[in-house]
Amino acid sequence: MKPFSFLFLLALVFSPAGFANDAQEKVIFTRAFADEAYGYYHAQILSRILELTPEFGAAVAEPHPQPMPQARQIMKLQSGEAQVMWSATSAEREKQLLTVRFPLLQGLAGYRVLVIHKFKQGNYPADVTESRLQSYLGVQGADWPDLTVFKHNGYKVEGLPWSLWFANMFIAVEKGLVDYFPRNVIEVSDDMERHADKSVKLEDNVLLRYPSYEYFFVSPKHPELVKRLYTGLLRMLDNGELTSYFNKHNNHRRAMELATQDTRTIFELANPGITQTFKNPLWSQNPAPMRAYLEARLKE
Repeated sequence: MKPFSFLFLLALVFSPAGFANDAQEKVIFTRAFADEAYGYYHAQILSRILELTPEFGAAVAEPHPQPMPQARQIMKLQSGEAQVMWSATSAEREKQLLTVRFPLLQGLAGYRVLVIHKFKQGNYPADVTESRLQSYLGVQGADWPDLTVFKHNGYKVEGLPWSLWFANMFIAVEKGLVDYFPRNVIEVSDDMERHADKSVKLEDNVLLRYPSYEYFFVSPKHPELVKRLYTGLLRMLDNGELTSYFNKHNNHRRAMELATQDTRTIFELANPGITQTFKNPLWSQNPAPMRAYLEARLKE
């Protein structure tokens, strides 16, 4: 779903009247971009959780006014200037912040397809080997946990600073400075629309897969939010809203299609930074395992 404007959506998502009541606590979340669609799903979930958990107090979700890289988001949460962020998890990140271990994207963050130059599909035949992929040069965000994953598995991947990545990673592929840009199946469809003016394409034959989960992270100065988020997630899973919110987004449906294409060769990668894996993270298809998990977390 494409929003009409970011300000309009803020009015709809974060308060029925479009403005927070002064009596409500403000739960500030950080974000990487001011892009209209970026993080809209996560913001919806956070806002709905606060609505469904009134016993914790009246609260409204509001974005931090400045978009920022993940490293700065972590600093904002550590200082208490913001309360919540979302990102792919890593052992290091879980040491820095309080973690709400629930796979918001159902594990699809670890399903990676490649953005390549539109005339270079021949470098990725249907029988391409992992050693051949490892000989190519890829690019990722310098502060993304995925950079460590690729390097750990023998892939040549360079990290670009956040301030450059959104456009320049695609430009680097277009100009042949790198061979490919791995993108998770959730984000890649919107990416390709944004960069339709560039000579890049979605590679046809390869799927890289590793355990990777996108979580909510909470400021250590606001530990009370952890239980509130777990409680709200369980209620949204029970009443079907979580699946409904997930399925509203066209890029989520396209992600499921990409993740299950039987024409792609799957290369399994290890994730050295993962602290926990889920056997059944696809809660929209089978909510029972994740429901039991959330219930157990709330009893701890």
